[in-house]
Amino acid sequence: MRQFKKAALLVEGAKDIFHAKTASVLLRYRPESVAYLLDSTRSNPFASTSSTPVISDLKEAIGKIDSLIICLMLPEGKVPKSWVDHLSTALKNGIDVINPLHVDFGALPELANVLGGVSNDSSEAVTKFKEAKGQIHNIRIPPNDIELFAFKVLKTHAKRVLAVGSDCNIGKMLTSLELNIAAKKRGLNSDFVATGQIGMLIKGEGIAIDRVISDFVPGSVEKLIMKEKDRDILFVEGQGSVFQPIYSAVTMGLVHGTAPDAMILCHLPSRKKLRYTDIDMPDYPTMIRMYEDLAGMIHKSKIVGISLNCHDMSDDEAMKIIKQTEKETGLPTTDPVKFGVEKLMDALSKYLNFA
Repeated sequence: MRQFKKAALLVEGAKDIFHAKTASVLLRYRPESVAYLLDSTRSNPFASTSSTPVISDLKEAIGKIDSLIICLMLPEGKVPKSWVDHLSTALKNGIDVINPLHVDFGALPELANVLGGVSNDSSEAVTKFKEAKGQIHNIRIPPNDIELFAFKVLKTHAKRVLAVGSDCNIGKMLTSLELNIAAKKRGLNSDFVATGQIGMLIKGEGIAIDRVISDFVPGSVEKLIMKEKDRDILFVEGQGSVFQPIYSAVTMGLVHGTAPDAMILCHLPSRKKLRYTDIDMPDYPTMIRMYEDLAGMIHKSKIVGISLNCHDMSDDEAMKIIKQTEKETGLPTTDPVKFGVEKLMDALSKYLNFA
């Protein structure tokens, strides 16, 4: 995938961290690579909470950045004119655009026409234009050499830890990243396995498995793990939830392809309904039993701790929920951002015999 050293992050109109999740994660884990936030209104609430300079016109960044990263979902499924203006400015001036969305921007007449049309040497992964120095890198496009799941993952030296969740967009990636940092501090030869577009931007490689043909999802995860099979421990980025009907297929493939030795359950306590649905959030016993049973079809696995996303609570409120969760489940529980992951790392080290 396209590597970048200095980037501007497109956060046009972002309301909060959920609308600009990509930007939030890049600012936390790759702040040295972020030069600007791009918002033509200079007034969105997300950008105003960051110390990173906010620019309204990408021309201010020409010569200072190598990439423009789209950090938002499409508003109402449509590409706004302001996005087209930002992208065309970037591409005309030799700034590559990193596209983590499913959208084919080369198919937009309003963009292609401004840039002289799509070049004949474009590919699905890289869109080139006849009158542009920059290119669009579509990082969600998977490689062509993925094979079916072959159970090779069961023979790795590396212990595999998968972050699983009650729902989508609740902190599975952040939990895995924080655990990897904690493991390295303990001297373990660990790494983070990126299975989504944002994780790929952090690590610089990976496969966005939600773009992989369903039969090949387990094999795509196995491919990533086998590349680092000799490490002590691998923290595999979770996706979706088996309880979330919109994304359950990719979650199931990820559980089987990882064949985890251990799992961390991620949850957002204030969310009472599964996102985008009117379905009640499952309780802890149901979630724990389901994930352990599904993983156990291939390899015995256990949820050894719980990671809570309490971003909308005070520290005191979060600690109260954490203690309630520990009492209810008997499992060590924390909020990685507010209180760190040492408690979870202790539990993993003991369960996986690293202590």
